Amino acid sequence: MSDANTWSLYYSFFSSSRAQKYLYGCYENAGIEQAESKSYQNCYPFIYFLEHGKKYYDLAGAAPTELQPVLLFYGMIQLLKACILTVDPDYPENSSVLAHGVTTRKRKKKYYEFLHDEVRIQRSGLFNHFSTKLFHVKHAEGEKLKMNDIMALIPELRDLFLHVHNEDINVQVMRNDQELTIPIDVLDGLHMNTGRLISFLNENPEITFQLLKESKEHIIVHSSKELHPLECEPFSYHTNGSYYLYSSRREMKELNECMIHYAVLYNLSMLCRYETEWWSDIFHSYTTNDLPFIKEFLSITRTKIPYLLGQFLQRKG
Repeated sequence: MSDANTWSLYYSFFSSSRAQKYLYGCYENAGIEQAESKSYQNCYPFIYFLEHGKKYYDLAGAAPTELQPVLLFYGMIQLLKACILTVDPDYPENSSVLAHGVTTRKRKKKYYEFLHDEVRIQRSGLFNHFSTKLFHVKHAEGEKLKMNDIMALIPELRDLFLHVHNEDINVQVMRNDQELTIPIDVLDGLHMNTGRLISFLNENPEITFQLLKESKEHIIVHSSKELHPLECEPFSYHTNGSYYLYSSRREMKELNECMIHYAVLYNLSMLCRYETEWWSDIFHSYTTNDLPFIKEFLSITRTKIPYLLGQFLQRKG
């Protein structure tokens, strides 16, 4: 997935007439009152959020790795704000939604390791606001997101988890239109039988799954519609175009991948800004397993988040 292909999803919106008609369609389809006037009111903020976001990502692409978390985090925030305007024309209604919505431990332990760190979800703020408005997920105040656990849900990090931690945390699902072939071995890791797996897959309200066939090697299911990068839970979209299913015993949280990237980028940006000694040391000492995961994640999120949020905007239109 190249930067050019990713940002081509946004180029049509850099026109006030196109943006206004697009927002009007979003509001009209959602039954929002005063759809026309609100679309005119929001078309320039919508464009500016996208433009500002792209500038952050462009700068991140040219910046040293040590500075990228801050640029990528604020770039993601700008794109999220544009996406929120498609479903919430009055955003921001109050100052509470402007906070980040997540927090982390202020003082780090002496032998701090990033993968063992966690962020806590706050009652209000951008995290819960975009989770609810864009992905219809509401998280509880105080819920903890551990870096090691949520980064394991990003399929592009699969090989790194395998090589560094010897953990085979997800399996590739073979896809033929709406027919999905899942390796049978996934049942052992999830401690499920076939019936429980089908029930688990059907917890996604957007898609229903039906068992077609079971063999010694595979489970074949039919989905009510084709998987989409942003509507595929509990499957995860890989930027090579394939889908993966998490196969670990670890708790699987109700997280869209955009929420994962937001939480990880928030934590990295805080380290980058406020833990300068530790942050600088990790790039020179190589004493923990953190650095490979941090560098690989930054490489992934720089193109994947603009792609996923661009897909969101395209589907709204």
